[in-house]
Order: sequence, then structure tokens, then C-alpha cells
Amino acid sequence: ATPVVSLTSSILTTAFISAQISHEWDASEEQRRKDPAFYGYLPSSLKWRGFTLLQLFLIASLNLVIRALSFVILSQRSISMVMMVFGGELALYLVVKILRGDFQYWAPIYGPPGVFISFMVRLLIKLCVDWTGCAQFRHQQEVGGLYWSFTLLLTCMIGIVAAPSHGDRTLNIIMGICCAVLLVTYALFLASIERKYVATFFDTRTASEYNASCFLNATSDEMKFETLKVNENLWRDIRNDIKAW
Repeated sequence: ATPVVSLTSSILTTAFISAQISHEWDASEEQRRKDPAFYGYLPSSLKWRGFTLLQLFLIASLNLVIRALSFVILSQRSISMVMMVFGGELALYLVVKILRGDFQYWAPIYGPPGVFISFMVRLLIKLCVDWTGCAQFRHQQEVGGLYWSFTLLLTCMIGIVAAPSHGDRTLNIIMGICCAVLLVTYALFLASIERKYVATFFDTRTASEYNASCFLNATSDEMKFETLKVNENLWRDIRNDIKAW
């Protein structure tokens, strides 16, 4: 019983922290002022805001449960299977980033150290999203909106594929219920947030495209200045506009 209690406590604690991070960043007046196109999805009503926080908590919890169960099931078959599934998922993400010219991280670090930092941080953030579903990291300078949503779907796909290999009908049912509830919860979450921010969960823009849009559509010098805080490779396409400003 003790291991089960410990595991449950860890899952709930991690899920709460994940939900709280997303909630606090979006509720921040400073962030909403600096980046109003991204922050502001939480409803103004306290009742609906609490409901949204609960949904974020459920998304993180179910994500962790499905991933943990899948990891255990696959590891019982072979470690190579675990590496193939979870390692392949990370490799796919990095390949997509590189092919889209979106590998460079936003931190202003250049040269070989910048490449190394980009590689390490990209991996760490992706692992965090994979296991906690933290909505904050859907930002275009992190995982990206569409890929964040795709990761939730991928979590369910991994769970549905992994469960039958165990041969336990009860486990199949549990996994199926968890996956279904996760997808329904996500749908309810999208229906309960401010409508104009739903698009941020499916945004396909790269970090460079996002920064260009933020600068060109900024309504204050403070908002424009935020663009200059990131790696200059992410705003070189609008260098002339910045010089003119």
C-alpha cells in the first residue's frame, strides 16, 4: 500500500504544480500586458477560473498516469521498447524543430554554447510537457501550440498501444477510461477558456514568426522591447523594422 500511496501523492503533487504554473503565468497582469496575444485565456469569472484550474490539474494528472502505466508495461517487455517509443518521440520533436528552422532557443546565447543549450533545454521542456502537460510550455518559443496539443494525443496513442501488450483486460479498461477522460477534459477546457485564446493551443508559427508578429502588432514600446530580449536570430527577419523603430 505504501508504494501506491507514494506514487499517488507524487502524481497529484506534480499535477498541482503543473496546473499552478500555467494558472499563475496566465493570471499575471504583467505577462498579460507584455504579451496579450498569448496570456489571458483564463476566464474573468472566479468560478470558471477555478473550474479551468481543475481541468489543468486533471489534464496533468491523467497525462502522468497514462505515461507511467505505459512506461511500466513497455519496460516489462524490454528496455529497448521503452527507448524506441519514448526516445523516438523526443527524436521526432527535435527533427520537426530542426526542419522548421525552429531549433534555436530564445535565450541570447550564441555559438556552440547556444547550440548545446538549445539542445538540452529543448529536451528538458519536451520531457516536462510529455509527462505533465504544462500548458505554459505551449508558447511558440517553447514546444508550440499545435505540438503541445499533439503531445496529448500522442500520450493517448502510446497508452492505447501499450496496454493490450500486457494481456490484462482490467488494465485495458483503465487505460481506455484514462485516455477518454483526458481527451474529454481537454475538450471541456478549450470550451471554458476565453474563446480568442483557443487558437494558441493550435498555433503553428515558429518562434521567429511569433516574435515578428508580436513586434509588428505591438501597441506600445514596452511590448516592442520584449522582442529584443530574445536571441537575435529569432528577430533577424524584421531587423529593418526594428532599426526603423
